[in-house]
Amino acid sequence: MVAKVEIVEQLGEGAVLLPGLIEAGLAANDRLKIRLTLLQEASAQAETPGRPAPSLERELRSVGLADPVFVATVPGARRIDAETFFAPGGEALAAGAASDLAQMLRPIEAAEREGAAALGARVEAALAALPGFKGDRLAHREVAELASARRGGKDTLHLLVMDLHKALNEVAAATAVEEIDGARAHGLDDGDRTRVRAFMAGLNRTARLAFGHPGLATTAGRAGPRLTIQNDIGATDAHVIVVHVDGLDVTTTYTDVHRVRAKFFMSLFEGRDVEWSPLAENQDRRLAKGEVFYLLDGVHHARDADDLDRFLNFLGSRLVFLIDWNKARKALQAFISKDEAIDLLVGAAEREDGHRGFLELGGADLVFEAVRRAAAGRIPYGAPLGTALGEKECAAFLHNVLHLASEGLRDGRSTRFIRDEIQADLSQRLDSAESELLAVVLRHLGLTRTLAGAIETLFEAKGLAGLEERVSLARRAKQIEGKGDRLTVAAREIFVRVRDADDLLSVIDQVENATDGFDEAAFLISLLPADAATDGLGAPLGELAGLARHCAAELVRAVEAARRLPEGARADAAFALQCVDAVLDAERDADAAERAAISALMRAPVPVGDARALVLGIEIAQTLEEATDRLAHAAMSLRNRVLQGLSA
Repeated sequence: MVAKVEIVEQLGEGAVLLPGLIEAGLAANDRLKIRLTLLQEASAQAETPGRPAPSLERELRSVGLADPVFVATVPGARRIDAETFFAPGGEALAAGAASDLAQMLRPIEAAEREGAAALGARVEAALAALPGFKGDRLAHREVAELASARRGGKDTLHLLVMDLHKALNEVAAATAVEEIDGARAHGLDDGDRTRVRAFMAGLNRTARLAFGHPGLATTAGRAGPRLTIQNDIGATDAHVIVVHVDGLDVTTTYTDVHRVRAKFFMSLFEGRDVEWSPLAENQDRRLAKGEVFYLLDGVHHARDADDLDRFLNFLGSRLVFLIDWNKARKALQAFISKDEAIDLLVGAAEREDGHRGFLELGGADLVFEAVRRAAAGRIPYGAPLGTALGEKECAAFLHNVLHLASEGLRDGRSTRFIRDEIQADLSQRLDSAESELLAVVLRHLGLTRTLAGAIETLFEAKGLAGLEERVSLARRAKQIEGKGDRLTVAAREIFVRVRDADDLLSVIDQVENATDGFDEAAFLISLLPADAATDGLGAPLGELAGLARHCAAELVRAVEAARRLPEGARADAAFALQCVDAVLDAERDADAAERAAISALMRAPVPVGDARALVLGIEIAQTLEEATDRLAHAAMSLRNRVLQGLSA
């Protein structure tokens, strides 16, 4: 009460009416925004008659523009000529705009705010220049000029409304008769105060995530039957949110010059039962670069008072995530796509990490510094981080950057410590890449071993498997080879994240070549004729196929052991080297088995005029032996990598 008395004494007798004038001025501001939207939509409708006309009936009702003619303003707009168009209610909209401007100015003048005279002069000039739109005949250029929000040139109605609104908010804040958890308020009853406290509880819980950035000043007041809560998000003139609470209904009016940020704001309320108005772009290309203005309304119907307070609490808690949002999105887009950046920002808001900590520590430069310090020699010069880490791993790293920056600043850690944490995280992701790569190689080798084993089963001492079984394996081998190709691509994507990894690239390529060899062998086996001439192939080729399968199995064991080396198990290194020797021994045995198989084939009788079995038998033997050669090369490259790790 003391504060209220002091304000009345300071402002004089006329100030007793100031709360009512402020409420009327804020209501006039809401109407003016809708009037401008109607004019812009009507202009667009006249220029593009076939486009769906947005329905603004709900928005009109919410601000008290109940005249039915305004509902027809947009759908009824039609072209007169290239420069002008007809729009029902256009003349009434202009007349109402003059009245609303006067209502917005009155509380500013009553409070004797500094700058009131200058605003008054601008209002007079705007009223003198305001088009009358006689006979509801409008000019596209006049509408575009009224709605322009570009500073540095001619004053416009839109700019004037924004400046009046800002001054009006300052008057409301300066003349508030009470403070409720940081919100400046006037004219509230006990129920209103409960609603404001719910809103401020959410806002105050997350406001610290702004990390010193200006904004989030809140004012509240009662205008007729509804409570109005307003928040100035950040420091941008056109970035404002107004919340109207009428009974159990909450109407959120949000203005923004960035369409993508407006869509982000809507996404924060998924699953919260909010009915949003269409997000339409209003633009006139007749002016340089065009002007875009977005006004978004969302309505939530609460079930009861508790549900109402929960929604207001959540709404208040989301506002900090709009501050510098576009700046954070662009910083993240230096490393990932636009959609991925937005997904990260949505996730950061859901976790209540936010993005301001990331920006406070340097934004994109914070990540570039971590790359310079942690990835020297591990990432090729000029390679994008998304390419070096892989898209998913890059997104996961940036997710953690947002978290570490926010958590660190929130908990009072030094910036040096936070930067070290981020660098350590990146180093760990780069170090774990080798194990991840070998895991992919291991999956590929599993396919290779399976295929080699299946080929072995086709050869029996008494003869060769039936034609149907051989053809079936050839088809299956082609499928296995396709899966192997995809694993090779995945392994190569991981390869770029591993430091000094040429030996591992050789492992990847040689395993792929071996798989291709077994696929070729399966195909050749399917071509063998089903007659007595092939019965003698079973024994000589069967031994070679068994050695090829054993060679693949030993390489699987070697790679499994090598995967554990980053954990420091030297016994695994010894076992890996032992398995490599077994692969090399099997390859030497395969050389001998190939010669033995070819010798046996050359001694076998060949039917007159049919050398298919002989030719194919030799080709199969050479192909299987070549596959073991590839596995041996892979084993030697793995051996070099293991020894390099032991000497590091």
